Amino acid sequence: MVRLLANAMIWYGTHRRGTNMRRTPAKFRLAFREVSFPSANRDSAQICGWLIEARGEAKAVVLLCHGIDSSAQSMLAKAAMLSRNGFACLLFDFRGTGRSGGDIVTLGLREADDVLGAVEYVKGLEELRGLPLIGLGESMGGSAVIRAAAQCDAIRAVISESTYSTLTDALNNRLKLTGPFAKQIAEHCHAISAEKYDVQIPDVSPVRDIAALSPRPLFFIHDNFDVLCPRSQSDRLYEAAKEPKERWDVPYAPHTFAHLVAPREYERRIVDFLSRVVQHETGAAPLFHSVVERPGSRALAGA
Repeated sequence: MVRLLANAMIWYGTHRRGTNMRRTPAKFRLAFREVSFPSANRDSAQICGWLIEARGEAKAVVLLCHGIDSSAQSMLAKAAMLSRNGFACLLFDFRGTGRSGGDIVTLGLREADDVLGAVEYVKGLEELRGLPLIGLGESMGGSAVIRAAAQCDAIRAVISESTYSTLTDALNNRLKLTGPFAKQIAEHCHAISAEKYDVQIPDVSPVRDIAALSPRPLFFIHDNFDVLCPRSQSDRLYEAAKEPKERWDVPYAPHTFAHLVAPREYERRIVDFLSRVVQHETGAAPLFHSVVERPGSRALAGA
């Protein structure tokens, strides 16, 4: 029974996600084109997405990276917000999802290579050449962006929402409901994911990789009603990051829902952060100060 539960857990995490194309950038009246590019992984999985133009002259390019049970469609509202504020966006389906290639989702392992493939694609576009490139990821997408940025200086800043500290922590958190069987199920999950899917769960460790991003700016968003990525994981990831770093804890927000719970505040903070990144990259502003902000607090750290 324990191994059966572990098999079900790993199948659910890795099975291919289909996508019903209910929404496209056209529904948001965005200027866009469909794109595809190879992942930087050795399998060269074909990654498909949309390149969305900025309204007016583009200030930077933002890579929008979705979570495990969603797709590029889930990032369209954020893309619309960024576009109207002058930022071009590349949003795409990770491997094993929607229109992209790949037989399975790899839980953030090879998705980091999909992000690196997106970086190379953007670097080859003449109209966007020279613009700062920033990664914005939620949940698994946040993990993929952090791990990609640790390998790639071209990603000049990272915004991470509801990102787990390690895939092992995320798995253990989901297994709490199994009580005394949790440890056994976790051990089987590790073995099954490695044997059947060539996914080594311990290798997906944003907390191990995040220090390598310094001195590039980081902005962490923690959703206070997040049961999938609890505060302990957000705290661990934030503490492992080096300066400069900022954090916003969002009251009443479930997992990855900050933009819906507090849309105006979300837009203000994201646009402010991105604008400061652009100013810093162009030499118009000094290095960031670190900001830690929780409900009822506007404390500055390192200012």
